[in-house]
Amino acid sequence: MSRLFRFASSHDIAAPRDAVFEVLRDAERWPQWWPQIRSVTPYDDTHGRAEIRSVLPLTLRVELSTELVDAESGVLRATLAGDLVGWSQFALRASGPDRTILDYTQEVRLGMPGMIGRLASSAIARPVLIANHAAMMRSGMRGLARAALNL
Repeated sequence: MSRLFRFASSHDIAAPRDAVFEVLRDAERWPQWWPQIRSVTPYDDTHGRAEIRSVLPLTLRVELSTELVDAESGVLRATLAGDLVGWSQFALRASGPDRTILDYTQEVRLGMPGMIGRLASSAIARPVLIANHAAMMRSGMRGLARAALNL
């Protein structure tokens, strides 16, 4: 069974594009509005560590490295290492004066060692992990909209 996971989702956020971008750009504050992001610890301006836990009783520890933060194009992209290895990206576009379309894409492999990694990538666990990710994204996008409106 492949350990590769590809996620793509589109979200209609009831907040202006620039405000959404500013909230996303400040990863250190993600735990304030995204309940599943338990902590973000910056190492410097472009590197840090996040601890993520959604519905499943499994905390993912991920090292983040900023690749791109481009306000003009509305793209934020990072590479991931640790329990998830790959990349993730937010791409924003205005959908009216007070709405934003956020396209999220991610391609990762499980970097978990040993039995946990094998179990997590099994045919049985795969749909559960995908549903867990979807629940996390729904919750995060609701929090993002609230945070952007409160800027």
